[in-house]
Amino acid sequence: MFAPIPFNEDFSLRRATPADYEFAHTLTRSNMVGYYKRHGLVWRSDLFLASWNGSENYVIEWAGMAIGVLRIDQDSDALYVHDIHIVSTHRNRGAGTFALESAHDIARQRRRRTLILRVFVDNPAAHLYERLGYRPVNVRTSAGSIRQMTRPVDA
Repeated sequence: MFAPIPFNEDFSLRRATPADYEFAHTLTRSNMVGYYKRHGLVWRSDLFLASWNGSENYVIEWAGMAIGVLRIDQDSDALYVHDIHIVSTHRNRGAGTFALESAHDIARQRRRRTLILRVFVDNPAAHLYERLGYRPVNVRTSAGSIRQMTRPVDA
């Protein structure tokens, strides 16, 4: 259905450790602050910690250096991409695509039928998601105009 995307061979994904929490928290907060302000939301570190503790967390590395975070959850049918964050100096180089395709591979290995993510409607990353086969499902305005998008998992 989708053509394979060549990745920079220097990208890798590893399970996050407790030592990665501060990196993930700082990166996520800095990447989200503009969206939170625009949509009238308040960042809560306690909620991030609770979410971190309840998610499967990965660090995206490039040439051995931490450059991003991928966080997922799952149920019996779907894999949820909770967060993808890339440090600003490494955006638009394929790391986001690498993270999304890694999530797709995990979903396929676990025999999930659908990938689901949520994105602010004004986030330019939505264009990447659409390019990779994600389609909008709905818009939730109660949480600051967040769009849910889904992608079927190839067998």
